[in-house]
Amino acid sequence: MVAIRPDQFLMGSSENEKDRQPNEGPQHWVTIPKPFAISRCEITVGQFKQFVQETNHRTTVEENRKGCYVWNAEKKQAEQLPDHNWKNPGFTQDDHHPVVCVSWDDAQAYVKWLSQRTGAQYRLPTEAEWEYVARAGTQTARFYQDDKQCDYANGLGQETKSIAGSDWVLADCSDSYVYTAPVASFAENHFGLFDLLGNAGEWTEDCWHDNYRPESKPNDGSAWGKADGGDCNSRVVRGGSWFGDPQGLRSALRFRIITDEAGVVLGFRIARAF
Repeated sequence: MVAIRPDQFLMGSSENEKDRQPNEGPQHWVTIPKPFAISRCEITVGQFKQFVQETNHRTTVEENRKGCYVWNAEKKQAEQLPDHNWKNPGFTQDDHHPVVCVSWDDAQAYVKWLSQRTGAQYRLPTEAEWEYVARAGTQTARFYQDDKQCDYANGLGQETKSIAGSDWVLADCSDSYVYTAPVASFAENHFGLFDLLGNAGEWTEDCWHDNYRPESKPNDGSAWGKADGGDCNSRVVRGGSWFGDPQGLRSALRFRIITDEAGVVLGFRIARAF
């Protein structure tokens, strides 16, 4: 865990940011009023394995037998396959890779277990906290220079040509990993955090809202719940993934995913208050 200092930051993307999506605005100031801690890396296969071994937890896609959404490299299409889950995402992982094929519900079960085990109150980061640490004091589209993707992020580089669809946009560089990479394989940001952009998308605590317009949205870094029409059956996912093209690896980019769905691009990191 890394201690994060309180501060203010400008959340969302400006109207002139390249590849901006309508749900990323309007930009607004957010105050993080108290220090908090966030995991240096995404939760790993090994860490999730310990949780499963101690609790006998079965993930959502194991319980409903629908399976994880994977990328079929031969057919060049996404598929939901019943025999794929966090133990078998369709590519090789070891204990140091970020766990994927986990739903928001699975992430909630993990933080509940960890809180009971340690006595500290762990949780998912809020969307505002996530963007605050991802920006790490920057206001540009990403915390690294645009031509430095392969130094900082596991996204779609030249190494993914073998599995790429015809419409994929690849970075000009190679990061050596077709799928997930062991956590902390790339350079850290200014807050000492790894893999905020790329590797695995990250669940946050917040219910989905289509934009930041309602005046009652929280500006104190807390999670945005059902107020203002929030859809709590869907939660906000941040950070892009190994499946992310250069345009998609941006600090303001946000996705809407149903809480019981899981895919090979979905993982999480954790936070706690002091």
